[in-house]
Amino acid sequence: MDTSSMTDRGDLYARWAPHYAADAHNPLMTAEQQAVTELLPEAAGLTVLDAGCGTGRYARRLIEAGARRLIGVDSSPSMLLHAWDGGAKYVRGDMRALPIAGMTFDLVVSGLMLPDIADLGAVVREWFRVLAPGGVIVCSTLHPIGAELGWTRTFQTPHGTHRLPAHWHTIDDQRRACSDAGLIIDAVAEPGLHPADPAARRLASPWVPVALVLRARRPRLP
Repeated sequence: MDTSSMTDRGDLYARWAPHYAADAHNPLMTAEQQAVTELLPEAAGLTVLDAGCGTGRYARRLIEAGARRLIGVDSSPSMLLHAWDGGAKYVRGDMRALPIAGMTFDLVVSGLMLPDIADLGAVVREWFRVLAPGGVIVCSTLHPIGAELGWTRTFQTPHGTHRLPAHWHTIDDQRRACSDAGLIIDAVAEPGLHPADPAARRLASPWVPVALVLRARRPRLP
């Protein structure tokens, strides 16, 4: 039962939130999280923004890694209601107009939030605004090859299968958005599923990238 045509995105996230664990709970998320983790700087002592935090998957990992202060922002009150409670502060907010003062964070992390965003440039400009000079952004999104292969975003609840809309942002889209905002990309990863993973057998070829992960920096002041 696909109920997406009957509900808006907020209602879908309200349905998903009680079942959305604050960890990597499917093969795609496991591959994405490993790639993000490899690109993250040492978190100890940093101030961190988790943009599109959901139930706190990265908030949890970064607090446990020693982040000095962490704020998670998400547009879904239901996700925030079910967020991991372990020292992070959570705020409801629009990713295009974050309720955060400028030049506040050493690190901005965003895990698989961008498929919800139509205006990539507006979000990246906000990340630049709240990032301190010399700070780092590590973000991930569904790999844009999914648009060509006809992938859909679905999740399961006891009430059935639900489908979320998706915006597919290419690497060129991301390079352009970062350049326009003043960010410098210094690393890109395209993790895939291991060919032996049962989930990989459902894809179009033995190895297909499932996520696009990039790291970018705000230049230091002269």
